[in-house]
Amino acid sequence: MSRFKLLYPKPPFQPFGQLESSHPRFQLLIEQNVDGMVIVGSDGTIRFVNPAAEAIFGKAWVDLMGTQFCFPLLVGDTTEIDIVTPKGDTFQAEMRIVEIEWEGGSAYLASLRDITFRKIAEEERKRTEVQMQQVQKLESLGVLAGGIAHDFNNLLMTIVAHSGLAAKKMALESPGREHLLKIEQAALRGGELANQMLTYAGRGKPLIQAIHVSKLVEEMGHLLAVSISKRISLVYDLSSQLPMVNVDPAQMRQVVINLIINASEAIGDRMGTISLRTGEMFITEDYLSGCHVRGEFEDHPCVFFEVVDTGIGIDSEDFEKIFDPFFTTKFTGRGLGLAALLGIVRSHGGAIKVTSELGKGTAFRIILPRRIGIESSSHQQSDIQETPSGKGTILVVDDENDVRLAAQLILEDKGYQVICAQNGLSGLDLFRQHHHDIRAVLLDLTMPHMNGEELFSEIQQIRTDVPVVLSSGYSEEEAVRQFAGSPFKAFIQKPYQIEALVEIINHVLDDSTSWHAYGTMKYNPRNGS
Repeated sequence: MSRFKLLYPKPPFQPFGQLESSHPRFQLLIEQNVDGMVIVGSDGTIRFVNPAAEAIFGKAWVDLMGTQFCFPLLVGDTTEIDIVTPKGDTFQAEMRIVEIEWEGGSAYLASLRDITFRKIAEEERKRTEVQMQQVQKLESLGVLAGGIAHDFNNLLMTIVAHSGLAAKKMALESPGREHLLKIEQAALRGGELANQMLTYAGRGKPLIQAIHVSKLVEEMGHLLAVSISKRISLVYDLSSQLPMVNVDPAQMRQVVINLIINASEAIGDRMGTISLRTGEMFITEDYLSGCHVRGEFEDHPCVFFEVVDTGIGIDSEDFEKIFDPFFTTKFTGRGLGLAALLGIVRSHGGAIKVTSELGKGTAFRIILPRRIGIESSSHQQSDIQETPSGKGTILVVDDENDVRLAAQLILEDKGYQVICAQNGLSGLDLFRQHHHDIRAVLLDLTMPHMNGEELFSEIQQIRTDVPVVLSSGYSEEEAVRQFAGSPFKAFIQKPYQIEALVEIINHVLDDSTSWHAYGTMKYNPRNGS
């Protein structure tokens, strides 16, 4: 249907010469045609229009007859033209020209069709296709990220366990022990990165902890220094008297490193300075009105960290786009860092304030709500005591040889007897043989032949009282989803430290009635890290 309604009385049909009397049906066809029909003489003037053409042009036939037809007469071609209505609106029409004989001379018949709605449908289809491609791309990346994170956590499990076991064998004053503990800590940080990938893949959630922002930034010092140009000076102004904030440390590290890299690229190859400052501030409604993200703040001081650079600044046209996905003023393929930052800060109930002056630099301030009554995670960890020795047999089922060996060494070091199986079928055979002696099962979630869920079901058929601890490179949420309704006793995410595993095993053996999901326990009872 045409986009225009004919507002004029239907005119008498213009003479067709000999066609009118000899072809009355042809006349009717032209009058009733939904396409606009225009006959143009060889001199380019309009000789005839049908009612549909009047509707398309928004003019009566008396206003069109004798006027110039202002479109190219390309015989045999179908072209798209822009038609301007009397009201100044523009729309697209499809035109096809054929050469005819009219009133004894050559002329052209132009067939016009309003394609506005077709264009809208095509644009919508293209937009839907792009969205579907993006969804499929993100789903594929999610599957890839989840698989990499799972395997990466298994690898880190070996590093954490063996470095921790080696450190326990060394004297406290040994200089080599400190290096082993650093290796263990670095591997646990790698586990945080893997958990970020799991979160991206939809197979995990942020691991919220109470932290000191200044301490977090201090621990990143070396990483930040190597992330910027050697011509740039990195200046710290960190407050040591900040209240705790409740955040995911891995995500906050990502925010800091993204801001530092962004500041470094803004300075480029020139000499410059990046200042990183932390502190407290009160938030007002006026202040929030100028923020890109409005957080959730109560009436007490908030914690902030700020990155200020002496770079080129942001011009007014780009200022509102800086957090758009894929937007960048740099070379192609960049621009995701700030978009990710915005999502992280929003998920933590924080705010982002950006100020910039062209040619002088930019300041990004991240404001986080303080958490009342939350104690430092390091304080909680320092109270953890050495776990006691254990007795009895533990069945370890895991398809990763290094992970099995690490778990075996950890548990045997604490006095347990350990039998190991490399897959679910082997684990089931061993459980059938030794089910009277086995006190607990450490069970991997993902294995070939028979996965953890299937083995768990078989174990329950033999003994319902044996506590089962699930272990996986995937997150607790993934385990709970797969084992919905199953009474497993605990969950521990790889990579885990020595004391975390031993404490969970001791706990499930002491308490066989309650369910506990420990997640990834990241502490070291010896040094409180």
